[in-house]
Amino acid sequence: MATEREPRGDAERVGPLEGAPADSQEIPGWSGRIMVWLRVVAQLVGIQVLMIVGTVLGLVVAGLGPALTSGSALLARLRSGDASDALWRDFWTEYLAHWRRASLVTAPAILAIALVWYELLVLQAYGSGALTAILTGASAAVGLCAIAYLSYAPHVLRRYDDPAFRTARFLLVGPLVSPLTALGCMVTGVALLVIGLRFPLLLVLVGLAIPVLLTGLLVDRFLDRVDARHDGEDEPSDGDDTSTAA
Repeated sequence: MATEREPRGDAERVGPLEGAPADSQEIPGWSGRIMVWLRVVAQLVGIQVLMIVGTVLGLVVAGLGPALTSGSALLARLRSGDASDALWRDFWTEYLAHWRRASLVTAPAILAIALVWYELLVLQAYGSGALTAILTGASAAVGLCAIAYLSYAPHVLRRYDDPAFRTARFLLVGPLVSPLTALGCMVTGVALLVIGLRFPLLLVLVGLAIPVLLTGLLVDRFLDRVDARHDGEDEPSDGDDTSTAA
């Protein structure tokens, strides 16, 4: 549909680490399960702090994309029961590996969101009449598209190694061909932002980690379907000639 899909080689799998969600069913007693989920919360907070530091180091525009991508990789491991036991090392390894490509892919969306936010503030402060309403609606639509693009980006960057331009092209098309997934990502982000504004401490502790975790569940399901269809198209039918022309 868009890009050549070359999933990154995963490290050799190990058994679920103590403190991963998959481990909660293997520990007897309610006290053991509480300890497991406390470890999960600690991982979420740790990943949140690292994403904030990575974003600041990249001066937001060049830091948010790599930070979200690194956080997505760690959260995917947590979700699968292979939680990292070296968050600092694993985060910065992923951050440096993805920095250039993730920055190029996400910077336009970050700038678009910032410009839309500024324009909406100006329109609300100085605008009036029908033209203002039209411009406000258009700006909001552009902002929502940029948010959907940015919601998909860390998970696509984590899973595939395509060049920046091909990845960006896929991210432009992806939300359009999976509107329910895109809507779920936008609703998740807006809902958590509202909750975070009501409880600022929660926003500081997990305001990036929880949205990346939840959108990862949605986007990974969409990407799994895309990969399955792509693999099916690559398999030759019984009557196909699979030989290579000389």
